[in-house]
Amino acid sequence: VVRECWCLSDLEMGMEDVYQKTVTSMKPSSGSEMWKIVGAIILVVLCATAAVFCTWRFTVSLRSHNRNLVYSISLIPITHSQTMLKRIVKNRKAAIHLHGQGSKEKSLQWESDVDQSFSKGGLRLKDNIILIPSDGIYFVYSQASFAVSCGSSEEDMVTLSHTVLWSSLASPSAEPKDLLNGFKSVCQANMQGQKNEDLVYDVIYLGAIFQLHKGDKLSTETTHANEIEDHGAKTFFGVFKL
Repeated sequence: VVRECWCLSDLEMGMEDVYQKTVTSMKPSSGSEMWKIVGAIILVVLCATAAVFCTWRFTVSLRSHNRNLVYSISLIPITHSQTMLKRIVKNRKAAIHLHGQGSKEKSLQWESDVDQSFSKGGLRLKDNIILIPSDGIYFVYSQASFAVSCGSSEEDMVTLSHTVLWSSLASPSAEPKDLLNGFKSVCQANMQGQKNEDLVYDVIYLGAIFQLHKGDKLSTETTHANEIEDHGAKTFFGVFKL
Protein backbone atom coordinates (compact mmCIF):
# COMPACT_ATOMS: atom_id res chain seq x y z
CA VAL A 1 0.00 0.00 0.00
CA VAL A 2 2.78 2.37 0.85
CA ARG A 3 4.48 1.60 -2.48
CA GLU A 4 1.25 2.24 -4.42
CA CYS A 5 0.77 5.53 -2.66
CA TRP A 6 4.32 6.50 -3.44
CA CYS A 7 3.82 5.66 -7.08
CA LEU A 8 0.59 7.62 -7.17
CA SER A 9 2.30 10.57 -5.56
CA ASP A 10 5.08 10.45 -8.13
CA LEU A 11 2.54 10.28 -10.94
CA GLU A 12 0.70 13.32 -9.63
CA MET A 13 3.95 15.24 -9.34
CA GLY A 14 4.86 14.27 -12.92
CA MET A 15 1.52 15.39 -14.25
CA GLU A 16 1.84 18.66 -12.35
CA ASP A 17 5.22 19.33 -13.99
CA VAL A 18 3.81 18.67 -17.45
CA TYR A 19 0.82 20.94 -16.88
CA GLN A 20 2.98 23.75 -15.56
CA LYS A 21 5.40 23.53 -18.48
CA THR A 22 2.56 23.48 -20.96
CA VAL A 23 0.88 26.54 -19.44
CA THR A 24 4.19 28.34 -19.10
CA SER A 25 5.15 27.73 -22.73
CA MET A 26 1.79 29.06 -24.06
CA LYS A 27 2.03 32.47 -22.38
CA PRO A 28 4.98 33.90 -24.30
CA SER A 29 3.61 32.48 -27.62
CA SER A 30 0.31 34.33 -27.20
CA GLY A 31 2.08 37.64 -26.52
CA SER A 32 4.34 37.27 -29.59
CA GLU A 33 1.40 36.72 -31.94
CA MET A 34 -0.35 39.79 -30.55
CA TRP A 35 2.69 41.99 -31.19
CA LYS A 36 2.95 40.65 -34.72
CA ILE A 37 -0.68 41.61 -35.41
CA VAL A 38 -0.18 45.07 -33.91
CA GLY A 39 3.00 45.59 -35.97
CA ALA A 40 1.24 44.56 -39.18
CA ILE A 41 -1.60 47.00 -38.49
CA ILE A 42 0.88 49.84 -37.83
CA LEU A 43 2.75 49.00 -41.07
CA VAL A 44 -0.47 49.10 -43.11
CA VAL A 45 -1.44 52.44 -41.56
CA LEU A 46 2.00 53.90 -42.33
CA CYS A 47 1.85 52.69 -45.97
CA ALA A 48 -1.64 54.11 -46.41
CA THR A 49 -0.53 57.45 -44.91
CA ALA A 50 2.49 57.56 -47.21
CA ALA A 51 0.30 56.80 -50.23
CA VAL A 52 -2.16 59.56 -49.34
CA PHE A 53 0.71 62.02 -48.82
CA CYS A 54 2.33 61.16 -52.18
CA THR A 55 -1.02 61.51 -53.96
CA TRP A 56 -1.60 64.91 -52.39
CA ARG A 57 1.88 66.14 -53.34
CA PHE A 58 1.43 64.92 -56.93
CA THR A 59 -1.98 66.63 -57.20
CA VAL A 60 -0.60 69.94 -55.90
CA SER A 61 2.38 69.74 -58.26
CA LEU A 62 0.15 68.90 -61.25
CA ARG A 63 -2.20 71.80 -60.52
CA SER A 64 0.73 74.18 -60.27
CA HIS A 65 2.18 72.88 -63.57
CA ASN A 66 -1.19 73.21 -65.32
CA ARG A 67 -1.56 76.81 -64.13
CA ASN A 68 1.88 77.66 -65.51
CA LEU A 69 1.12 75.85 -68.78
CA VAL A 70 -2.19 77.65 -69.24
CA TYR A 71 -0.50 80.95 -68.53
CA SER A 72 2.25 80.20 -71.06
CA ILE A 73 -0.25 79.11 -73.74
CA SER A 74 -2.36 82.20 -73.17
CA LEU A 75 0.65 84.30 -74.17
CA ILE A 76 1.24 82.44 -77.47
CA PRO A 77 -1.69 83.56 -79.70
CA ILE A 78 -0.84 87.26 -79.78
CA THR A 79 2.85 86.99 -80.61
CA HIS A 80 2.41 83.92 -82.84
CA SER A 81 -0.44 85.51 -84.82
CA GLN A 82 1.55 88.68 -85.37
CA THR A 83 4.53 86.66 -86.58
CA MET A 84 2.39 84.61 -88.96
CA LEU A 85 0.76 87.74 -90.39
CA LYS A 86 4.16 89.31 -90.98
CA ARG A 87 5.32 86.17 -92.78
CA ILE A 88 2.20 86.05 -94.96
CA VAL A 89 2.59 89.71 -95.93
CA LYS A 90 6.32 89.29 -96.56
CA ASN A 91 6.12 86.03 -98.51
CA ARG A 92 2.92 86.51 -100.46
CA LYS A 93 3.32 85.62 -104.13
CA ALA A 94 2.77 88.10 -106.93
CA ALA A 95 -0.24 87.19 -109.07
CA ILE A 96 -2.65 88.74 -111.53
CA HIS A 97 -5.73 87.36 -113.29
CA LEU A 98 -7.60 89.41 -115.91
CA HIS A 99 -10.89 89.08 -117.77
CA GLY A 100 -11.01 89.79 -121.51
CA GLN A 101 -13.44 91.83 -123.58
CA GLY A 102 -13.87 91.64 -127.34
CA SER A 103 -12.43 94.46 -129.44
CA LYS A 104 -12.27 95.68 -133.02
CA GLU A 105 -8.52 95.97 -132.63
CA LYS A 106 -5.97 93.14 -132.62
CA SER A 107 -5.63 93.16 -128.85
CA LEU A 108 -8.35 92.17 -126.41
CA GLN A 109 -9.26 94.64 -123.69
CA TRP A 110 -8.22 93.29 -120.32
CA GLU A 111 -9.92 94.17 -117.04
CA SER A 112 -8.84 93.82 -113.41
CA ASP A 113 -10.88 93.86 -110.19
CA VAL A 114 -14.00 92.61 -111.99
CA ASP A 115 -15.73 89.42 -110.78
CA GLN A 116 -12.87 86.97 -110.10
CA SER A 117 -10.12 89.12 -111.63
CA PHE A 118 -7.49 90.58 -109.28
CA SER A 119 -3.89 91.73 -108.94
CA LYS A 120 -1.49 91.57 -105.96
CA GLY A 121 2.16 91.37 -105.02
CA GLY A 122 3.29 94.11 -107.40
CA LEU A 123 1.93 92.64 -110.63
CA ARG A 124 -0.35 95.24 -112.26
CA LEU A 125 -2.16 96.13 -115.43
CA LYS A 126 -1.20 99.39 -117.17
CA ASP A 127 -2.29 100.45 -120.65
CA ASN A 128 -3.57 96.91 -121.31
CA ILE A 129 -0.08 95.52 -120.49
CA ILE A 130 1.02 93.41 -117.50
CA LEU A 131 4.14 94.79 -115.80
CA ILE A 132 6.57 92.40 -114.08
CA PRO A 133 7.68 93.81 -110.66
CA SER A 134 10.77 91.67 -109.94
CA ASP A 135 13.07 88.97 -111.29
CA GLY A 136 11.86 85.41 -110.92
CA ILE A 137 10.20 82.34 -112.35
CA TYR A 138 6.63 83.02 -113.52
CA PHE A 139 3.81 80.97 -114.96
CA VAL A 140 2.14 82.83 -117.83
CA TYR A 141 -1.25 81.71 -119.18
CA SER A 142 -4.07 82.95 -121.37
CA GLN A 143 -7.21 81.64 -123.03
CA ALA A 144 -9.30 83.05 -125.87
CA SER A 145 -12.78 81.64 -126.58
CA PHE A 146 -14.25 82.33 -130.00
CA ALA A 147 -17.77 82.31 -131.41
CA VAL A 148 -17.17 82.60 -135.16
CA SER A 149 -19.82 83.07 -137.82
CA CYS A 150 -18.77 81.19 -140.93
CA GLY A 151 -19.36 82.33 -144.51
CA SER A 152 -21.69 80.76 -147.03
CA SER A 153 -18.89 79.18 -149.06
CA GLU A 154 -17.07 76.01 -148.11
CA GLU A 155 -13.85 77.79 -149.06
CA ASP A 156 -14.35 80.55 -146.46
CA MET A 157 -12.05 78.95 -143.89
CA VAL A 158 -11.23 81.10 -140.85
CA THR A 159 -7.90 80.94 -139.06
CA LEU A 160 -7.94 81.91 -135.40
CA SER A 161 -4.81 82.86 -133.48
CA HIS A 162 -4.00 84.04 -129.99
CA THR A 163 -0.52 85.23 -128.92
CA VAL A 164 1.14 86.39 -125.71
CA LEU A 165 3.82 88.99 -126.47
CA TRP A 166 6.89 89.79 -124.38
CA SER A 167 9.12 92.85 -124.35
CA SER A 168 12.08 93.62 -122.10
CA LEU A 169 14.31 96.57 -121.32
CA ALA A 170 17.28 94.21 -121.71
CA SER A 171 16.20 93.10 -125.17
CA PRO A 172 18.10 94.64 -128.10
CA SER A 173 14.84 94.94 -130.04
CA ALA A 174 12.13 97.32 -128.96
CA GLU A 175 9.48 95.27 -130.75
CA PRO A 176 7.56 92.72 -128.63
CA LYS A 177 8.36 89.08 -129.34
CA ASP A 178 6.09 86.05 -129.33
CA LEU A 179 6.20 84.34 -125.95
CA LEU A 180 3.26 81.96 -126.49
CA ASN A 181 1.25 81.37 -129.65
CA GLY A 182 -1.59 79.14 -130.81
CA PHE A 183 -3.84 78.98 -133.84
CA LYS A 184 -6.75 76.93 -135.24
CA SER A 185 -8.67 76.70 -138.50
CA VAL A 186 -12.47 76.67 -138.31
CA CYS A 187 -15.52 77.08 -140.54
CA GLN A 188 -15.59 73.62 -142.04
CA ALA A 189 -19.23 73.37 -141.12
CA ASN A 190 -20.50 71.93 -144.40
CA MET A 191 -18.07 69.02 -144.12
CA GLN A 192 -19.63 68.22 -140.74
CA GLY A 193 -23.23 68.53 -141.90
CA GLN A 194 -23.83 71.90 -140.23
CA LYS A 195 -25.44 74.95 -141.71
CA ASN A 196 -23.20 77.77 -142.81
CA GLU A 197 -25.01 80.36 -140.73
CA ASP A 198 -24.34 78.50 -137.47
CA LEU A 199 -21.76 79.84 -135.04
CA VAL A 200 -18.64 77.77 -134.57
CA TYR A 201 -17.15 77.74 -131.06
CA ASP A 202 -13.50 77.07 -130.36
CA VAL A 203 -10.85 77.79 -127.73
CA ILE A 204 -7.13 78.51 -127.77
CA TYR A 205 -5.33 77.99 -124.46
CA LEU A 206 -1.69 78.94 -123.81
CA GLY A 207 0.46 78.40 -120.72
CA ALA A 208 4.13 77.88 -119.80
CA ILE A 209 6.84 78.80 -117.26
CA PHE A 210 9.35 81.58 -117.98
CA GLN A 211 12.27 83.40 -116.37
CA LEU A 212 11.19 87.04 -116.35
CA HIS A 213 12.89 90.19 -115.12
CA LYS A 214 11.86 93.41 -113.47
CA GLY A 215 10.39 95.80 -116.02
CA ASP A 216 9.35 93.09 -118.53
CA LYS A 217 6.01 93.65 -120.22
CA LEU A 218 3.40 91.11 -121.32
CA SER A 219 0.54 91.77 -123.73
CA THR A 220 -1.66 89.83 -126.16
CA GLU A 221 -2.58 89.89 -129.83
CA THR A 222 -5.64 88.10 -131.17
CA THR A 223 -7.27 87.69 -134.57
CA HIS A 224 -11.05 87.97 -134.85
CA ALA A 225 -11.02 89.81 -131.53
CA ASN A 226 -14.54 91.05 -132.26
CA GLU A 227 -15.79 87.44 -132.16
CA ILE A 228 -14.51 86.73 -128.67
CA GLU A 229 -16.73 85.38 -125.91
CA ASP A 230 -16.10 87.86 -123.14
CA HIS A 231 -17.30 85.71 -120.24
CA GLY A 232 -14.74 85.74 -117.41
CA ALA A 233 -14.53 81.94 -117.34
CA LYS A 234 -13.89 81.72 -121.10
CA THR A 235 -11.42 84.48 -121.95
CA PHE A 236 -8.67 85.43 -119.50
CA PHE A 237 -5.01 86.38 -119.11
CA GLY A 238 -2.83 85.90 -116.05
CA VAL A 239 0.60 85.56 -114.47
CA PHE A 240 1.77 84.32 -111.08
CA LYS A 241 5.19 83.99 -109.53
CA LEU A 242 6.42 80.54 -108.50
